[in-house]
Amino acid sequence: MPHHVPTQTHWARIFLLWCCGLTASMQFAKVAVVFKDFLTAYAVTPAELGWCLSIVGMVGLIFGVAAGLFAHALGFRRLLLVGLGLGAVLSILQTFMLPYPLFFMTRMLEGLSHLIIIVIAPILITACSAPQHRSITMGLWSTFFGAGFVVASIFAPVLVHQFGVHGVLVVHACLISAMWLAVFVTLHADETEEAAAHLPKLSVLLRQHKEVYSHLNTMMPGLCFMCYTATSVSLMTFIPQFAGEDSLWLAPLLPLMSMLGTFSAGWLAQSWFTPIRLSTWAFTLVALTGAVFWLCLVLGVRVAPAALVLMFLGGVSGGSAFALIPYLSHARQFQVRANGALAQLANMGSTIGPPIFASVITALNIHGLMLPLIVFALIGIFISISAGRTLHHHV
Repeated sequence: MPHHVPTQTHWARIFLLWCCGLTASMQFAKVAVVFKDFLTAYAVTPAELGWCLSIVGMVGLIFGVAAGLFAHALGFRRLLLVGLGLGAVLSILQTFMLPYPLFFMTRMLEGLSHLIIIVIAPILITACSAPQHRSITMGLWSTFFGAGFVVASIFAPVLVHQFGVHGVLVVHACLISAMWLAVFVTLHADETEEAAAHLPKLSVLLRQHKEVYSHLNTMMPGLCFMCYTATSVSLMTFIPQFAGEDSLWLAPLLPLMSMLGTFSAGWLAQSWFTPIRLSTWAFTLVALTGAVFWLCLVLGVRVAPAALVLMFLGGVSGGSAFALIPYLSHARQFQVRANGALAQLANMGSTIGPPIFASVITALNIHGLMLPLIVFALIGIFISISAGRTLHHHV
């Protein structure tokens, strides 16, 4: 990554990098939004496919904190090309409709591609942004995950109707391959790519993890965000299955409401509430709205309004976790560690969430969506209150 500060923002490159994030989001969304069709295609249980959906996050769970060290060793552009290239190869393999065990293995390796893209692309976006535009460009980047689900929710059902799940896999393979080519042609080699460098040693990786998790103020934002990611992907996957005839128009709106909530959290934390209070209230309202959603299911009332409010509040809970980082950690070194923990624990949430929701829904039907949602919300409330007590003791 260039060390000089740009005086102009390279908007075209930033949009390209955002599109790279979009294809990374679709590594989750291509399975999540047509979950039932993948169940039919591979003849597996919802719990098994839930693990196949979430396994993409497993690599980030293990290596999320260390990804930055490899970027400095290999070069940011080169590593992004590796991530996109690996994703393209695996997506192409998936178009052959492999047997489920092999498909599961490609999904696991796809997690490495996903991790590289979501770690490197925002760093390059910062490098392409003038100082006065960085808040805007990073705000744009924060929408990539929800935007990928919106696009997939609109087009994947159409592709499945015409070509089956094979059509979804083919289109994603084409998109991520196009991103590799565009990055190769458009982005120039960075300074770290031109310099000789060594890969980080295992002892360095272990020491970095110890530094991240040895302080409560660096852990707590990530723990809150884990509660958000554990529920967000799961809700976007399973809510449409309980929405009846509203599912077609509701599915694209769910990630949009989540994005709106995330944007709103930054403004609310800056203008109205402390991040700790915002996080506590957000998780509390998620639990209460989840109870309203369950009541609508039991009474046979339309669930769409409650679902939209639930996704908005979930987005607020996720956005408040980002605001907790500078609020709890004033020193830059601790903020960097907190961001690393957040990335790692976010992948933990997205890994454990879908299979837990799928298993409980299989066992309890309409009651199954409510139980894990409320449990994760209560954990988020407990962590937020603990964060407040930690801050109080350090004041």
